[in-house]
Amino acid sequence: MKRSTFGIAMRMLFAKKQRLILTCIGIAVSFGLIIVISTLYVSMERSVQKTIDKEVGTFDLVVGYNPWKGKNSNKLLTKEGISKLRNMDGVIDSGVAIVFPELATNRYDSGARQKDDINYSAVEPNELIRKFYGFTTTLQPDEMVITEEIARRWGVKQGDTKEFSMNNDIVLKKVVSEIIPNYTSGPAAVIVHIDAIRQEYSLGEVANTVYLDIADGISDKAVEAAIRSEFDENMNIALHSQNKTVIKERTMFRFIAIGLGGILLLVSILFLSSSFKLMLLGRVRELSTFRMIGASRRVIYKMVMMEAAVLNLLGVMLGVGVGVLFCNVSAKFIDSMMGIAVNNVEMDWPVVVTIAVLGWLLLTLSVMRIAVTAAASAPLVAVRFSEQERLNRSHAWVAGSLFVIGCVILCVAWLDLISTSTRLLFTLMGGLLAAGGCILGTGYMIPIVSRISGWFIRKFAIAEAYYAMKQFVALRRQNSFIVMLLASIVTAFIAIPTFIDNLNRVNTEQVINKHVTPIVIGTNRDVMSSKVLEQVRQVEGVDQALPIGSFQSVLLTDINYERADPKWLKRNSYHPEYLKGTPLYETYEYEWIGAAKTDFKLMQQMGLIKQDHNDLSSGIVIQSEYAAHMGIALGDTVSLQRTSLGKKLGKYELPVSGVIDLSFITHETLALVDHNNPKVSWIEGDNNGKSNVISPQTIYVQVSEGADIASVRIALQQLLEDDPSIKVTDLDSELLRIAEQSREQYTILWAVMAIFVVVGIVGVINTLGATFHAHRREYAILRAIRLTTAGLRSVMIVQGLLYAITAIVVGILASGWIIVGLFSGTDELNGWTINWFTIALPIIIVGVISLLISFLYAKQIGLNSITEELTVE
Repeated sequence: MKRSTFGIAMRMLFAKKQRLILTCIGIAVSFGLIIVISTLYVSMERSVQKTIDKEVGTFDLVVGYNPWKGKNSNKLLTKEGISKLRNMDGVIDSGVAIVFPELATNRYDSGARQKDDINYSAVEPNELIRKFYGFTTTLQPDEMVITEEIARRWGVKQGDTKEFSMNNDIVLKKVVSEIIPNYTSGPAAVIVHIDAIRQEYSLGEVANTVYLDIADGISDKAVEAAIRSEFDENMNIALHSQNKTVIKERTMFRFIAIGLGGILLLVSILFLSSSFKLMLLGRVRELSTFRMIGASRRVIYKMVMMEAAVLNLLGVMLGVGVGVLFCNVSAKFIDSMMGIAVNNVEMDWPVVVTIAVLGWLLLTLSVMRIAVTAAASAPLVAVRFSEQERLNRSHAWVAGSLFVIGCVILCVAWLDLISTSTRLLFTLMGGLLAAGGCILGTGYMIPIVSRISGWFIRKFAIAEAYYAMKQFVALRRQNSFIVMLLASIVTAFIAIPTFIDNLNRVNTEQVINKHVTPIVIGTNRDVMSSKVLEQVRQVEGVDQALPIGSFQSVLLTDINYERADPKWLKRNSYHPEYLKGTPLYETYEYEWIGAAKTDFKLMQQMGLIKQDHNDLSSGIVIQSEYAAHMGIALGDTVSLQRTSLGKKLGKYELPVSGVIDLSFITHETLALVDHNNPKVSWIEGDNNGKSNVISPQTIYVQVSEGADIASVRIALQQLLEDDPSIKVTDLDSELLRIAEQSREQYTILWAVMAIFVVVGIVGVINTLGATFHAHRREYAILRAIRLTTAGLRSVMIVQGLLYAITAIVVGILASGWIIVGLFSGTDELNGWTINWFTIALPIIIVGVISLLISFLYAKQIGLNSITEELTVE
């Protein structure tokens, strides 16, 4: 009997190949997308962790005394203290260093440091330290590791011996054992063995920094509390988890995981739902027939479970292959669009096998409800089964709850009740929840959309639309699956390209604003030598060259905040993390501005500032946006507090000589002063007292009339090619670079969109085909009483058109909420726009998909005779 029951189940399963293939494809795509989500999540998490480890190291805490800040600036950890830290509960690895050893030796020469601008570090070269500092050699006491900048500056290569002094006192002689090509802490750095510094300066076994790696499951905050209670409550302790780089990378990771994962998971659920809906519709009357001819409930139950087990096995196995394909394409998309490399995605086969086994088990168990229902129903009740079911109220509650929660989250973010660092994550989550509510509430939108669109279709186009509209509304529970699949395509096609369009627009605007002159010269170092400016001015074709120096951080004091914008102040009321451990940590971010020297007279001559402005050289020029936020007006006097090493120095009062919109300066808190103003001589360059000479960070070059911009740019690049830190750009070349970058992004974007289209087509064919197949007898009856073949084709095409229209409406609403969530979470994409082509394209695609599938099924059904259709199973 077992063999007979299994044989009947397999014959019934493989007898209807169309239903078998479509259901297998639906299950396969669903599991493929679930595998994509899990695999990419693990790969992205690994990639993000590598990026974090490269930036801030593999350790969890940095403990010690900062040599730059506070009353403990020269304090060192003793041998006993270091040993106690390294042997604390939960610590599994550690490393020690003397950061800025020239400060720790009590022989600090500020003049020497400002002259060479080199960051020295004395380290214990174990694996933890080597990974953080980015070198691989086993550093010996007579060796050193240097950066490419130092190698170029000193004119040395690997293996050379070099003499140098950190403080113009003791001369150190070291062999270059390794040259670091990309050093994250600055271009100019020298790393030596900690024992060499201890011996040369007779320091003993001391250090000012200890790096601690703690075991998994141990709280870094608990270790921090223990250190403060057992050692020194004023000790500087930096938690890896609180680092800005870590927070930024993990926030971006969550952004991608929630955004892309949410869309893929939604599509997966829709596929599974539609696949089992197809199974339910195809089996109810069929199984009732077995009951009528004598099959017991136990036999019916076994047949359904056997058929489901084999069907799910085929779908899951195919889904593994689909998952591998989708993983490779999605990885390229994330790498190009978001800048997080997930190259060489490794399939975690134990996880994939676990997903496959658990998925098959859960899918098969989920069919038990269908099997029990089919076996328990009386035969005549099953035969009279009606597809015109009411919508499940639980779905309405879920859809409404998601929408309301999403709107509440967005409102909380808009009211500035969430910090700036996590605002984007919250608004994106709110937009996705609201969009999910719109899509899941499709069943309640079907009657509204169908009545409006159906009236127009019937009035102006096709009379047979009445029957199509009635059937579309009556079967809305089943039809909602098709509409949700199509709406997901519309949502993805509108939301993702809109985000990319606006991101490229912002990048283009930034390039245009930066290039207020035909050519711009900049450096990724602090400043260029003033000699570079003279060399640039002598190049043929250069008319004028305006220098702007490096922006020095100064504290804005004695401000009357009555005229300030309270919302903006509240949003920026956080303490600067880089000043933690110093008295200046109690200040707020909005109190700090950057001041740089320039030549206002030359700036006016070049047309960068209007000539009708009064004399600007006597004061400070503040940007209009910052002045409005802080309540500063033209003619006000502001106090600038100079700081150094976490301490307040002199205070200088300057009148606000200009409130101007300086579009070529990136941030509103950056201000300009004139280089001839004696009150700003403390903004130092590289000229040792010649404060009126600017050491430029950026040079804006005006080209002579008739000169070719590209030729002048090439001449300047050749002039400055010896310094790789200096970059010469012009507007056309930068716009071309952005266009190329955009083209690369869109190539991968459309590849991903193609996957969504294929997914949508499979889903629509799956569910729409099942719908049409289930109603072939009804169509045959309509043809028998009056409806012509052409009329039947019109009915089915109108049904397809109703699917498309409803999906477009739902998709536009859902994508609108996602776009609102994206752009309201960041100030960098203000003034966002939507390209009408972005909306038109998914409308065309969804319309074509729906109409084409409807037409093909209508043609297939119309070719068969009425008697054949009346006897179809």
